[in-house]
Amino acid sequence: MSESARDAQTEAASPIIPPLSKNTGKASWVASLALVLAILGIGVSIYTWYVTQVAGQLETGRELGRIDGMNREVDRLVDDQSTLQAKIDIALARSLDDRREVLGRMDKIQAALNASLKSLTDEYAGAIAQQDDEISSLGRAVAATRSQIGSNHEDWMLREVEHLLLLANQRLTLLGDVELAKRALTLADDRLNTFADPGILEVRRALSQELSALDQVNLADVSGIALDLGSLVDMVSSLPLKGDDERPDWTFASDNNDSEDNAFPASSVETQEPGFFGALIGRVLQDLESLVRIRRIDETQLPKFDHSERFLAYENLRVHLLVAQLALLRSDQPLFQKSLVEARSWLAGYFVLSPVVQRFEAQLSEMMQIEVELSIPDISASLSLLRSEIGRRN
Repeated sequence: MSESARDAQTEAASPIIPPLSKNTGKASWVASLALVLAILGIGVSIYTWYVTQVAGQLETGRELGRIDGMNREVDRLVDDQSTLQAKIDIALARSLDDRREVLGRMDKIQAALNASLKSLTDEYAGAIAQQDDEISSLGRAVAATRSQIGSNHEDWMLREVEHLLLLANQRLTLLGDVELAKRALTLADDRLNTFADPGILEVRRALSQELSALDQVNLADVSGIALDLGSLVDMVSSLPLKGDDERPDWTFASDNNDSEDNAFPASSVETQEPGFFGALIGRVLQDLESLVRIRRIDETQLPKFDHSERFLAYENLRVHLLVAQLALLRSDQPLFQKSLVEARSWLAGYFVLSPVVQRFEAQLSEMMQIEVELSIPDISASLSLLRSEIGRRN
């Protein structure tokens, strides 16, 4: 309850007493204020109620309008969907009709293609059969021509291959020439490469096996060893013999005198110049003085070799080295070893153990470790097979 209503009730209940003039003006002012406030409260309440009611109705109207618009949109979409479904049904019916029409046309085209393909297949089969007949007749003609013309050429090539195989066997068996035998077998295999006969294939298989066997042969450097032996033969004359370092002085003097006498024969006698007899007597006296010499020798020395012994010492060493060289070329391992052993023993018995002789002996020792003997395989199987094939063709 407002303050003005309480005041009014109080005034009505209280006895009417005439107030003073000052209190009367104040009460009237309060009553007026209360009345204004009551009116304002009523106005505010009425406005609030109005606003609430009107705003609710407006919002409801807007929602109803929105719902109505959505209903109309839904109806429009339903109508559009119905129209679209009708169009789809029409298009589907048309597509089915078109599909049936296309399938019918495809069946007709497939039947036409099958008929055309069958006719083409028949024509192709006939052409192939005719071509096969022509090729067969041509092959028979070529075979006949080849048998008439090419037989001589093939026989000549087989004879050439036979000669190559015979050469390889002879060089390998007689001389141990593995490299030449391999080249000859390779050439023979190249010649036989153009043949397709089963008998020729057997010959080529034997050639392949023989080439593999030759590749496994351990070859020594025969040329290098022979050259080393030749250089040793040339060095023999420069080796010092035992006793050469112990030659007395008078032997060198006599050698010099002999060389001077040989260089200047008795032409000096023909020039009977003054003082010749005096020089001759002086020379005789000098030779007489050199006849007797006293020397101290603590150990036994070998006598000096004369010319024939020196010649035999050098030549025997050369002969042993040459025999070793010949045994090397013949792949004779026992003779090669024996010749080198004899050369070493001859070197130790007749030559001074100088640095040159030591190097010479070291080279001989190295050569004694070399294996010169060859294990030669048998390569005659291909030659036998080829000769059998030639006999069969003939």
